[in-house]
Amino acid sequence: MYFSMIIFIVPWIIGFVHLHPKDRKLIPLIAPFTSAIAFLINELWVYFDFGEIHPFHEQETLPGLPFNIGLYPIVGGYLILFIRKSTHPYLLIFLWALCITFLESILVMIEHVVYREGWNILWTFLAYLAVFVFIYWFYLYLRKLKVID
Repeated sequence: MYFSMIIFIVPWIIGFVHLHPKDRKLIPLIAPFTSAIAFLINELWVYFDFGEIHPFHEQETLPGLPFNIGLYPIVGGYLILFIRKSTHPYLLIFLWALCITFLESILVMIEHVVYREGWNILWTFLAYLAVFVFIYWFYLYLRKLKVID
């Protein structure tokens, strides 16, 4: 329970203290999009019974909520912040997916996240990679519309 609260609260504190002053448009533009993608991916993950997130066994989607509206929106914002400073965005996306996958593998090792039905860390990496590319393309679209710099 406390872990879930930390996953929700700490990223937003970091986001508002560090990320928001660097670019005031990143959180309002990228975070909701990232959160929507996280909800979609995690709903499909639960629907196809690829695993579960503890500690709430009887609830299927509630345990993912701190990730969907806490951690992932800020991770998406930082991804775009770092991409803006990078000359190789796809390499950065690849490395970012590796880092986030590594963090999730720790959750798997401590059994906070349990994989089933053939889901494994490679599928997790590919899912993060695809989502991060999609977020980057959304950012490029926002740039084309001149909504974001």
